[in-house]
Amino acid sequence: MKWLRFPRTLGIIVCLYLLGMSVVFGVLTSRNYRFIHDARQISGTVIALVPRAPLGSTREPRAGERRTSLAPTVQYQVSGKTYTYTAAQGHFRQTVKIGDHLTVLCDPKDPADAQLKGEGRLLVPVITAGFAISALLVAFILFRTRNLGIGGS
Repeated sequence: MKWLRFPRTLGIIVCLYLLGMSVVFGVLTSRNYRFIHDARQISGTVIALVPRAPLGSTREPRAGERRTSLAPTVQYQVSGKTYTYTAAQGHFRQTVKIGDHLTVLCDPKDPADAQLKGEGRLLVPVITAGFAISALLVAFILFRTRNLGIGGS
């Protein structure tokens, strides 16, 4: 029966998708680690706390929301020139206050390219591992069910 091949084909497509996503996030992880390794550490001052989507969300906060996640905007200087950077994600329980000093990592060749120390250090590698483990699990299931008539050869 040809219709039994569909689950196996779908499983292979899902496995290839998961492997592709793990490669994409692996490249992002590699770039982030390279940036951190080559970056210059500079002390910056928090000049504002702005509403931003919380970690793991893409929904931007709306005006007037009771619980708004806040991200610090940090001002720092390189070679006498002032730059500002706003963290990519906010936190509901923001621990920093305006006037606090934070470590900013910036590209020595392009000081406007920056991030806060510790920012993005954990999420992307966890996503990478999740995709890779999921791909291995799907591949294992496909391998174990190859002779059971499910999806037949």
